[in-house]
Amino acid sequence: MNGLNGKKTYIVSALMVIVSLIHLFLGDISLTEFVSSDHMTVLLEAVGLSTLRVGIKKNQEDTVHEVLKRINSPHAG
Repeated sequence: MNGLNGKKTYIVSALMVIVSLIHLFLGDISLTEFVSSDHMTVLLEAVGLSTLRVGIKKNQEDTVHEVLKRINSPHAG
């Protein structure tokens, strides 16, 4: 499971996008119906989930960098 650290959210998000778009591509609903359906909501939630994960990863990297900088140079800045 360690190989999937930080990737599970992207996998879930990708599956959400696939499930929401499959109805549109298979012709089950038209584009107008898709935009006003729950499938569009799922698509937007997937995008939001991915964006949230990217922000968390960036914040973690910045925090680790700052901690390491303070450990290596405790009297700087």
